[in-house]
Amino acid sequence: MVFEKKGEETVGLGTNAWNNADGFSKIKILRLLIQLDIDEEIALFGKKDDQEQIPYEEIPYRRVEGFEKFIFHLRQLIGNCKFSIEKGLDEKIINQIENRIDQVDAVGDGIASQFFNDVTKENSLTINEDHFKRCFNILQNVKNELNFPLNRASLIFRQGDSLDLDQIMRGIEDGV
Repeated sequence: MVFEKKGEETVGLGTNAWNNADGFSKIKILRLLIQLDIDEEIALFGKKDDQEQIPYEEIPYRRVEGFEKFIFHLRQLIGNCKFSIEKGLDEKIINQIENRIDQVDAVGDGIASQFFNDVTKENSLTINEDHFKRCFNILQNVKNELNFPLNRASLIFRQGDSLDLDQIMRGIEDGV
């Protein structure tokens, strides 16, 4: 980093670029990685945590919404990171991941069916658990595999930095 002396202050000329990159990575990458964990949990259980009180009949609707957001946020994350992925093997991995997401999306409508009860005049949604599980497992694997090319592109952990997980978690909790 180049420093320039201005009066009593020392200014790092490369600092602003790093601040922008740091902000970008937190908003456009870290936020989505965290959101994917939330989407994953909602898709599987219909709620974020055990404290969330959701009426039983809403659970299937929330699971489908979580599943759809899971796909959307995976694509969004890839779109935000693709420019940093090196040509070659990692680019090929990202393309394969995108194809797998597209394949799941193409058959995603089959994860649930809507029914109308003529007696009660109510709609209900039923999850096709076998199909859902197959699609969901593919998305889980995609999410897990995506971390490797993102990390190699220094989008998760900067290469060469020492890793202090406690400091990272404090930063996440503090919103920094």
